[in-house]
Amino acid sequence: MCEQYRSNIEAILKDADLSTITTKTIRRTLETQTGTSLDPIKKEINAFIGDIFLNIQQQRSSPPVVSKTEDKSKVVKKTTPATIKKPVQRKKKELKEKRVIDWPLLKVSPPLSDIIHTNLCSRPQTVKKMWEYIREHKLQSESDKRILKCDAKLKELCDGQDEVSAFSINKFTQKCFQVIPKEEQPKYKKILLEREAQ
Repeated sequence: MCEQYRSNIEAILKDADLSTITTKTIRRTLETQTGTSLDPIKKEINAFIGDIFLNIQQQRSSPPVVSKTEDKSKVVKKTTPATIKKPVQRKKKELKEKRVIDWPLLKVSPPLSDIIHTNLCSRPQTVKKMWEYIREHKLQSESDKRILKCDAKLKELCDGQDEVSAFSINKFTQKCFQVIPKEEQPKYKKILLEREAQ
């Protein structure tokens, strides 16, 4: 029954800030779009939204290395010259890097800074680094990928909880962010670029 709402949910999440959006916000937006109350299937729709959210979050934070390898193998098999595909890949990469650098930086305090290994980061980059840490340490439940099993660092971030929902992890990260004023952003971006160049 929830499947009929998949495209609407994906459209809402596509343009949303995944670090701040909630299930309730998505459900209410969906109700407004469809003109239907989703209260009778609230539990089912929340779980469905959680699945789609998790898929989109993992897609955004997964590295594009695999697709590049696949593209290279396709270029070898096809008779089309490789020079046609390569500039397209570079343009996409350049656009992605530009978009990331335009996000305002935030000061990140422990325990989150210990997990993502930096004290300066944008929200989207923080989400990406969090998912890298989660995958690297195999913290997703085998039976339900939406559930995260907390190791010592994640437990410290999540107020001592042993397990948390992947959808709710963002609310725990909020307490570790300190906003950097707009006029100081260029200075901190320069510091971050210098660090990354080392």
